[in-house]
Amino acid sequence: MGKARKERGAERRPGRQPPPSTDGLELDARRSQRLQTRALLQNSRTPLQVIQIAEHAGTLAEQAIEQAIRQSPPRRPFTCREGCAWCCHKTVGTSAPEVIRIAAFLRERLSTEQWEALRERIRQRDEQRRTLLHHDPWAAARLPCALLVDNRCSVYPVRPLTCRGYNSSDAAACEQSVRSRGRVEVPLYAPQQRLTTFVLDGLCAGLTESGLKGERLELTAALRVSLTIPDATERWLAGEAIFAEARLP
Repeated sequence: MGKARKERGAERRPGRQPPPSTDGLELDARRSQRLQTRALLQNSRTPLQVIQIAEHAGTLAEQAIEQAIRQSPPRRPFTCREGCAWCCHKTVGTSAPEVIRIAAFLRERLSTEQWEALRERIRQRDEQRRTLLHHDPWAAARLPCALLVDNRCSVYPVRPLTCRGYNSSDAAACEQSVRSRGRVEVPLYAPQQRLTTFVLDGLCAGLTESGLKGERLELTAALRVSLTIPDATERWLAGEAIFAEARLP
């Protein structure tokens, strides 16, 4: 009977076929990242291995997104391009390995003066966000990312999974979602956003199963910790709740 109902529904809407499901791809990606995270932490735990966890997650997500696009192409072309940074005015949930990877990336590339300037910018943005959270959460969630320079991500090769999931087929809607306090629907390719979410979930699950803190962190607050405390990575690996103030609800 269920089959008959499905066939009759198809007759009522000729030509409207649901896109192929990517559920299996999402679950496979989550499981792969969870197992890889555990494997990298099984024998020894060093900052390099933590960075490798984040590297694997980024690569896995990109490969899964490419596969999803082949399997179920987006109905409208992406309008995302360099210099369009409306999605960089969003709250970014991330993980400790991603933050540690970004901090290492910045240390390798910035001069002493640039490093100090960035630390101060991140401190100020974090203070601004915390202040706004008390009386205007909407504005707090739309502050520009402290890593944004001339409308370009200064850590694009190592950006968090959440950022990799953002996409849109309408740049004007993205702008409106930042400027308008009303509800704005941004047309997006859902499999990309879901896949990065599943990979991040697998990463966090692998950390928790390995006895480490696997909570979601707010990017700016977590970067403030990582860039301010010299031994933050080692203390996190030792099980200390060094990123406690950056936890997302």
